[in-house]
Amino acid sequence: MQGVLAALFLTAGAGAAGVMAFQERVPEAPAQPIRFSHRVHAGEAAIGCASCHAYADRGPVAGIPSMARCRGCHKFVKRDAESPAITKELEVLTRKLEENAVIEWVRVHRLPDHVFFTHKRHVSSGVACRECHGDIERMDVVRQVASLSMGWCLECHRRKQEERPLERAGLTDCSTCHK
Repeated sequence: MQGVLAALFLTAGAGAAGVMAFQERVPEAPAQPIRFSHRVHAGEAAIGCASCHAYADRGPVAGIPSMARCRGCHKFVKRDAESPAITKELEVLTRKLEENAVIEWVRVHRLPDHVFFTHKRHVSSGVACRECHGDIERMDVVRQVASLSMGWCLECHRRKQEERPLERAGLTDCSTCHK
């Protein structure tokens, strides 16, 4: 009987380790309908995250910029950009804007449905965008840089809790992220 229990325990442990290893993988960058460079926008042009992702400081999702927001800036951008690839992308964007069409961006970061996450709480707590999203201002193609697994999030929550233990006492409670 002890041998059977030991085998079950080892199998369960190996299964859990496999699940954890799977959760720690970071997905490849998805193909987007238009090549959009955060390196150009957030890096070279130094446009702040909240300029485009306007809901990050007041809601659960950061939001994808509206076409009107894109139009607001791109009416000033030269159509004859230095790069033929950028010129082509600007032509596609201009056509979409003229047609009042929506660009269907492919989501890059996704958490499981059972996780309660709000950008607002993180932004108001002083968590910098780069802590989860990496050096976005250097990315031509946005990709997920952190696994966003429970272990990854808990590690950050523990660090933040150690910085200010009295203020952040419940940061590692299950109900903080799982409602």
